[in-house]
Amino acid sequence: MSEPAASAAPTTSATATSTRGSSARNTAATRVAPLEPADAELFAAARLRAARLQPYLATAVFSLVPVAQPGLGTFAVDRYWRVYVDVAVAREWGVEQSAAVLVHEAHHVLRQHHDRAAACGVTVDTHDLWNLAADAAINDDLVDDRLPLPDGVLPRHLGLPPNGLEEAYYQHLLEEAAEREQPTCGSGSGGAPAECELGDEPEESGVDGLDEVDAAAVRRAVAHDVTAAASRGECTSPGLVLWARDLLHPQVPWRHVLRTAIGRPVREVTRDPHADWTRPDRRADARPDFPRPGARHHAPDVAVVVDTSASMDRPLLDAAVTEINGLLRRNGVRSVVVVTCDVESARPQRVRRLGDLVLRGGGGTDMRVGIAAAAAHRPRPSVVVVLTDGETPWPASAPTGTSLVPVVIGAHAPLPEGPGITAVRITAPT
Repeated sequence: MSEPAASAAPTTSATATSTRGSSARNTAATRVAPLEPADAELFAAARLRAARLQPYLATAVFSLVPVAQPGLGTFAVDRYWRVYVDVAVAREWGVEQSAAVLVHEAHHVLRQHHDRAAACGVTVDTHDLWNLAADAAINDDLVDDRLPLPDGVLPRHLGLPPNGLEEAYYQHLLEEAAEREQPTCGSGSGGAPAECELGDEPEESGVDGLDEVDAAAVRRAVAHDVTAAASRGECTSPGLVLWARDLLHPQVPWRHVLRTAIGRPVREVTRDPHADWTRPDRRADARPDFPRPGARHHAPDVAVVVDTSASMDRPLLDAAVTEINGLLRRNGVRSVVVVTCDVESARPQRVRRLGDLVLRGGGGTDMRVGIAAAAAHRPRPSVVVVLTDGETPWPASAPTGTSLVPVVIGAHAPLPEGPGITAVRITAPT
């Protein structure tokens, strides 16, 4: 959560002795002291309620290892699934709100916020901003599910749109460089480790936390439960469903998919030569009485429809434009017809470099208008590439004689399907 931390007293770990068979050996292991009976009863009630709030997260919630931490002022979680609990604050919140906070902490370790922070280059100076971004992304889903969270940060509090990715929120906060309240969700959120964290890795038995192998098993079990709940039509967080599907069916890197989607129809155009009487066949001298046409490989005609609505993710759009520009040049495309479109399409323009485009626009989105304008251009393009965030109606099939490649920028909009359509999704790395 995003409440400020009170002064936290460090917790000490003891040294345990484990005996296996007839041989005994001393091992330094982190032992978690059990909660006091009254505290354990409160935690058990909150955990049971958390499992009922989001039943598909029950495996994750019951995998959390509670550690009593008086004076923390909130709950926090470390990367080994230990949840640090200020029981006095939990009593103030009550079972319902404490359960919602447990769900919040479970989301941090399920979504691997610690590892994703490292992948984003989060540093000691910026991990508080990452923690805020992660809190906002989680709380956005939990509030939509009507979980009774105590005061917590939401995207609108940070001037951010709803239903966004943690990485996008973090980048925005970096660029904004405003003073923010420091959250205390612990190292499991990718933020600063709480002073009370035990730090040591869990022992092999796993009773004092989850190592990476056990954590991966829990994540897969939860992902199966989430997708099963979604298939039954139960209310599930859209962001969590996307996480589960990505975990169970990992996506091929988008650049590879994009190269395949665009390269295949372009190569089909350039593969077969066409008869050309303007240049004689190079073997014509062998049979001067039997004229034969020469051969010419046609350069493919490609049109790119660019969504200029205000909702577009500009960094990802720039990455897509750069990649497509390189792909087309490598496949022999000398110039491209570009149609900019929101709810109306601009006049098609022929450009030599997509990177030279200056994109302006705003308003709604209907890519069908831009696709129709591109298909009506002469010569008719053999491939139409559409760059959009996907919040648009789509045609039922590609225009006649044309391959349609929608490039959907972002994680939430569904990919279009239909004859002649090959869709690609571009998202920030996770």
